[in-house]
Amino acid sequence: MTRRLSNAAAAFQLLRGSVGGSPSRLPYRVTRAQTAFLKSRSIYSLHALATGGDEPWQRACDQVWEIQAQETHRAVSALIANGVRTLTFKGSELVWRYFGGRALDVGGDADLLVPRGQIDEAKAVLYGLGFRQAEFDPATGGLVPRDVARVAALEGRHYELAPFVKAVELPQEPELVELARARNRAPLHLVGEVAMLVMEIDVHHNVATDTDVSGFFDRAVASSLGVGETLSPADHLWLNLSRYYNEVGIHGLESLRPIAYTLPLLTRDEINWSTVVSSARELALGPTLHYPLDLCARLAPGSVPDDALKGIASSADSRIRDWGWQLGKPFGFHEEFPSYAFRPATGEPEDVPARRR
Repeated sequence: MTRRLSNAAAAFQLLRGSVGGSPSRLPYRVTRAQTAFLKSRSIYSLHALATGGDEPWQRACDQVWEIQAQETHRAVSALIANGVRTLTFKGSELVWRYFGGRALDVGGDADLLVPRGQIDEAKAVLYGLGFRQAEFDPATGGLVPRDVARVAALEGRHYELAPFVKAVELPQEPELVELARARNRAPLHLVGEVAMLVMEIDVHHNVATDTDVSGFFDRAVASSLGVGETLSPADHLWLNLSRYYNEVGIHGLESLRPIAYTLPLLTRDEINWSTVVSSARELALGPTLHYPLDLCARLAPGSVPDDALKGIASSADSRIRDWGWQLGKPFGFHEEFPSYAFRPATGEPEDVPARRR
């Protein structure tokens, strides 16, 4: 009998096999339905790369990623040349670091962190490179300027600027046109029969409203892009995972891509766990970091010290953002009522397993 795994089990196996940055293939042939599911979670590339990465879909993703990386490199180089200290972070940094020139699906944007006092210089540089604070009109293939009042309102209450975008016409190769046709949403669109990439750069002057950004710059390390700097492994770890947990809980995010590009941190970089724990305590991250980090610890056994997990679990008293494991949403299954919640015969509570403290 041919072995078949559920969508969730396939996703778990792919993530577990990508811990070191060199994905491992699944032990069976992936069905069309599973392919669709894994693409919807933005981790099908882990399977494609493990089997050679030469299928048309993956080659097209790689071409898009290469253009995005080139545009990011050009932007960071120009910012630095104009005296703007620039840190790349999240997928635009980590996918390049751990997977080189190979893409994990189609990435959405490049995230840059610059000092708040250099925002005006950063704007001038990006405008000089052809980026605009605009929105893409898929009907015409052009950019429509954002309303200045909306831009001011957005930037007044957020720690990032309104996105800078540039419309790039892609080479009209059949693989890219077909990828754009199948996706046809940001950042890849099909306008008529022309494949268009909307290159987006998000400029941040902080990563959260309650964070002291100076620590990121103090702990910054060289970027894998070959220019500029990036967050330290410890900062990348706690920021990626806590943000991911919040986006799943608040916005219903289903992508598993952030887990895929964060996992290699645990085995290929040296993590300063005191920085992770102290950041969790300072920001009272508690469950927003503990749950996703515990998931990573189970996917990569031995990678996370027990005392770090305990310190993070006790870093918040409030359970306002404690939504449990949240595995059902991204892994695509309905969570059953927990068997340990009560005794069916009496309705009395069982001894519920406590979170590690």
